[in-house]
Parts: sequence; structure tokens; C-alpha cells
Amino acid sequence: MRVHENGLPVGGGLGPRRLDATVSPVVAGVVPRRRTFTRSFAGRISGRFAVLGVPLRGVLPVVLGLLALACSLVVLVVVRAPQLSIVDEPAHADYAYQVSHGRLPAKGAVVDAEIRYEWYCHDLGAAVASADCAAGFTDGFQADAQDYTFGDPPLYYLVTGYLGRALGPLVPGGHDFITAGRVVGALWLFAGMLMLYGALRAFRLERRYACLGAVLLPLCPGVLAAASSLSSDAPCALCGAAALYVLARVVVERRTGWVLPFVVTALATGTKILNGVPMLVVGAVVLVLAVAAWRRGDRGAAVRTGRIALAVGVAFCGVYGGWTLFQSGRGQAGWVNPNLADGQPLTGSVAGDLLSNLFGTFQHLTTNYWLADPVNGETVVIWATLLCVVLGAAPFVLMATSRTRSWSWQLAVGTAAGISVIALVVQTQVFATSGRYFAVVAGRYALSFLPWAIACLAVVASRKGLSRSGVAFTGLGLTVMLLATTGWFALGPALSSRTAFLIG
Repeated sequence: MRVHENGLPVGGGLGPRRLDATVSPVVAGVVPRRRTFTRSFAGRISGRFAVLGVPLRGVLPVVLGLLALACSLVVLVVVRAPQLSIVDEPAHADYAYQVSHGRLPAKGAVVDAEIRYEWYCHDLGAAVASADCAAGFTDGFQADAQDYTFGDPPLYYLVTGYLGRALGPLVPGGHDFITAGRVVGALWLFAGMLMLYGALRAFRLERRYACLGAVLLPLCPGVLAAASSLSSDAPCALCGAAALYVLARVVVERRTGWVLPFVVTALATGTKILNGVPMLVVGAVVLVLAVAAWRRGDRGAAVRTGRIALAVGVAFCGVYGGWTLFQSGRGQAGWVNPNLADGQPLTGSVAGDLLSNLFGTFQHLTTNYWLADPVNGETVVIWATLLCVVLGAAPFVLMATSRTRSWSWQLAVGTAAGISVIALVVQTQVFATSGRYFAVVAGRYALSFLPWAIACLAVVASRKGLSRSGVAFTGLGLTVMLLATTGWFALGPALSSRTAFLIG
């Protein structure tokens, strides 16, 4: 009988899994099948509580370590670099502020006076956030600025806005909504790291490789930049890792329930439409599996897997379509997006122009970021460039070293396809709404697929037994990022902030 590289028989589709003595200890650790009890109180507690199927006693040190790392990096950036991000942070901050006060932005809504005041205090020209900006602030500062981010669903802004208001009293001084909202990004980052750890364990990787993958996530400058700013990019890593976990449940653990994929798709899309794209890739992989099972004559497996793809599609279209329809009828009639200049008229073939940047995201997968000068430097740029080479190659290396149609091959193909298609999704969305060509598809739009690229790298390292190389590589990145964010060593500021954002 032929078997997969993961030890499961070939040709059985995604039907019920046989449980026998051949199940490896690693799998048993990831998906426990029965509750075990020990004589000690600690043993009873660890057997009763679990995180992503892993007993609490085994995962608690990992949880605490990841939480400490996420909080340290984000707080360092927030404290040492108070400048607003050039990636639309004032508009995102206003959305969170408005929602946390019971108001929902719509077409033509202007930025609230409180956010404009904090905008002045945190402006790009400020070396540090001013404790009292009243002396220089006037009501005319950015008085006509509009909140053009109303098209994003409100889930991220609801969570961040209310948590930011709750943390506000702990921030020294007044007018602290932006600072508190940025600190909340540490929780989004931690959740993404923990979810990536669980996904890698579900892919049956040893704990050391899962830990290394989770630690590598915030060392991507774009991920850290998103987590330390008030932006709907903050939950990208979490949404991508959650989709990765769902993929592992289907292609490795042979679980065919549709409820979890539906919920994950709805919640991810509810933070930002692009954050739901990784689940669409999961749905596409599952749909191919369903068609293959149908062609083999296994109708039961085809139906069970096909309903996962259906659940993903219904959840994504429901959130996207429902929110778009709701917001399209609110606000000023005939409103014109002030960011229309970001697009340009199509002059050639529509299909050719939209497909011209299909693989461009690989070029600046990790180098397309913005960090303020106090926490950025040439060392970070060099590290980001090295990451771009390694993570960009990871899915193709895994694809070349895996058997066709194995779960690792499916992971590699899904990762490569997801990173590629994100540019087409963005450009098609802009063309459908404005009839213009979106010339620069930034690498930050593919942030949700960085956990997938890291997973490919971790699987390759695990198979080749590269634990020491993995520790050295991750340790190098951790050293570079800690030295840069603390200001101890960064080889001076990067050439310019905008150069750092467009590098590659």
C-alpha cells in the first residue's frame, strides 16, 4: 500500500481516519484523543486545560515567551517612534476612535477633532510625541481630512478601539488614544504568533521548529510595523496563521468539519477584506481535493470536503458583500475618494495591465515596510532583504522537495499562489470600483501570507534537520531587531523612510 510522507494511506480521500497504534507521538500531542489524569494537582490542571489541543503544561512556557517577545518589540517601537505611519494611520485611528464612541464612519466623514489633535502631536516631523500640543495646534489643522477607511469592516476597529480606551488611563499624560491603540497591537501580534505555533504543530513539526517559526514572525519588519501602528494591517498575521491552521486540519489531520472554516473566514474578512484571502486559498485547495475525490468515485469524501469550500465562499461573500452594500448607501452622495490619485487610467489591454504585476509581490515580500527612523536603520534593511530572499524561495524549495499532491506540496503551492494572487485581487478591486489601474501593490498587502511562507521554511528545516541553522538564523534576526528598536545599533537611519518603504 502506498502511503503519504506523513504516514497516511493514499487513495482513501478525506474520509474517516483510522485510529490505531500507528499514530505517532507527535500527532497524539497535537490532537489528544482522551483526557489523561495524573496524581498531582498540576497534572490534573494540565490535562484539563489545553491550547489548540496542546496540554497547558507543555504550551505555557511557549505562551509566556511569545507574549514577552511580542510586548517587548511593540512597546519599544511605540515608545521610541511616536510618529504616525505614512500608511494611512490617521484615518485608521479615526475609524477606531469613532467606533469606540458609538459612531460609524461613512463616505465623506471628516476626522474627529481629538484625532486631529493627536495627529498634530504625532506628526511625521516630530522626533517625540509632545506632552502638550495646545500651544501649536489650531482647529484648522487637517480640518478637511476625510476618513476614507470606512470601506473596511469594523471588527478590528471595534476590538482595538474599546481596548485602547480601556488602556488609555495607563498611558502617561492625556490625549493618548493613538498610543494606547498601538499598544493593543501587541495582543494582535501575540495571537498571531501563538496561532502560527499551533498551525506548525498541526503540521506535525517538532516543538523547536514550531517555536522558531513563531519567533520569526515578528522579526519580519512589515509585521512589526503593522502591529505597532493603528491600522487594519495589525491582525494580518493572525488571520493568515488561522487560515494555515485550518489548512493543516484538512490536509494533515483529515478533519472535514465546515463550522470552523466558516467562522475563521467570517472573522478574518471582518477585520479587513484582504485578510480573508488566505481562507479563499484554503477553500481553493479543498475544492481541488473534493473534485479529485469525486473523480475517484468517493462521493462521500467529495461532499464532506466540498462543503468546506462552500462554507468559506459563503462566509467571505456574505461579509464582503453585506458590508459593501451597507456602506454604499451611507454618507455623501457622489463622494469622490481623495486617494483616487493612487490609480492611473488604463491605456493598454485590461487583462495585460492587471496581470503585469502578478509575481511582483515576491520582489518586496518583506522589504516593503515603513518604520520610523528611531527604530529603523540599515541593519534592518539588510535583514529584511535577507528575509525576502529566504522566505520568497521557501515555498518553491518545499514544492521541489515534496511528492506531488502530498500535504507539504499543497502547502507550498497554496503559499506561492496566495502571494501571487494578492496583487491581482487588489488591482481588480480598484479597477471594479474606480476603473483605474493601481500601479503600486505594496508588499504589506501580502502580510497575511507571511505565516505561510514561514511554515514552508519551517517544514524544509525540519525535514533537513536544520535546527542549529534555524536557531542561528532566527537568533540573528532577533539580535538585529532588538538592537535597532532599542537604538543601540542600527548603522544609522535608513536612506529615507520612503526608500525603506519602497525598497526592492
